Amino acid sequence: MKYKKYEYDNYNIHFLKTDKFKSIFVSMILINDFEKGALTKNSLLRRLLTTSAENLKDETEVLKKEYDLYNSNVFISNSIYNNVIVTDFSIEVLEDKYTEKGLLKKALDYFFDKIFKPNIKNGKFDENNYTLAVKSLNDFYDREKENKRRYAYIKACELLDDEYFKYNSSGYKKDLEKITNKKMVDYYNNLFKCANCNIFVIGSFDEEELLNIINGRVRDKLHKNKNNFTLNCNENKFELKEKIDIENNNQSNLILIYKILNMTDRERNVILPVFNRILGVGNNSKLFRNVRESKSLAYDIRSSAYRDGSLIIIEAGIDSKSMNETVNSIKEEIENLKNGNINGEELEEAKIFRRRTLKQFEDDNESILYIKINSILFGDDDLDERKESLKTVKRDEIISLAKKLELNVVYMLKGETENE
Repeated sequence: MKYKKYEYDNYNIHFLKTDKFKSIFVSMILINDFEKGALTKNSLLRRLLTTSAENLKDETEVLKKEYDLYNSNVFISNSIYNNVIVTDFSIEVLEDKYTEKGLLKKALDYFFDKIFKPNIKNGKFDENNYTLAVKSLNDFYDREKENKRRYAYIKACELLDDEYFKYNSSGYKKDLEKITNKKMVDYYNNLFKCANCNIFVIGSFDEEELLNIINGRVRDKLHKNKNNFTLNCNENKFELKEKIDIENNNQSNLILIYKILNMTDRERNVILPVFNRILGVGNNSKLFRNVRESKSLAYDIRSSAYRDGSLIIIEAGIDSKSMNETVNSIKEEIENLKNGNINGEELEEAKIFRRRTLKQFEDDNESILYIKINSILFGDDDLDERKESLKTVKRDEIISLAKKLELNVVYMLKGETENE
């Protein structure tokens, strides 16, 4: 894959040329400083921009337009990376040689129109579309409790200290009630003024043509802004927080959140994914084999590592009566790792799995995109360097990282009807 970066005064363009795919993937990434009120506005804006445009009055016309463009759909997503909010506008377009000449240009014209020419008239979003977008987001918030695992995760994170990871990236219903049409227009107009912008193109394409198209559409729309991303290193002291909520469900969901104190760059970027695999990813992990299989304490159990927040989050579906025993069993597995209970076979299996995962990233254009985003935010090495780094991971490094884990949150969403 050939990589080239073009730097301009107020944005960067990244070309990743490869003939591995039959499509061209284009993504415009905006990095804005974190603001809690922006989470709900971002979720509402996503609905407003994807369901209409200046010359497309409703979702039906949008669907017809995208169908005519060989299903070149525009997607918008929002994510929290510690102290920044990342907004991703993306589109995937089949190459012209598989469809018709000029498709890429037409699709990109549509893409940038959706971003920069919304359905705003007389200083407001179209009233009908605005009402539908608000209703859609309201309905989403009303359904949030239906996914008990997701809801338990959200409620557990809320118990974290005053840090960015405690917030729900989808926003909040109570904040939606305070938003007006006029406030959304103001938010939209300021979004591009405050963001650090990077545009990515992945696939086989003519560089000069793409540069002309992109520069012609974004040059006057963006402002020069710094990427103010910082990592959470968990340097401050904290207290253990425990809570149980009750919901109408036939299973209880248990969440344990461990903070990782003062991680080094190598631990964050190389050691942590291997450690997490050993702890709680897959059927060979310690949590699966010992907590679920040997002790039959969980219907399912897994761990996830979040390096920007320096967190390990363990999720388990359990019977509420086994809560204390399950918590103690999980703690025991962590303590065992701290005490060096890891053999060479477990370490090698985890390294092989991680190397395989990195290899799979090369076969998916969205994964390639997020590798580049992580490179911008975290300063990651490229894939080949990361695969080489895995060879150097030692058992003592896994143990050293385990010793930095401190339990911060124990939360259970208790199933009220589980015994039935």
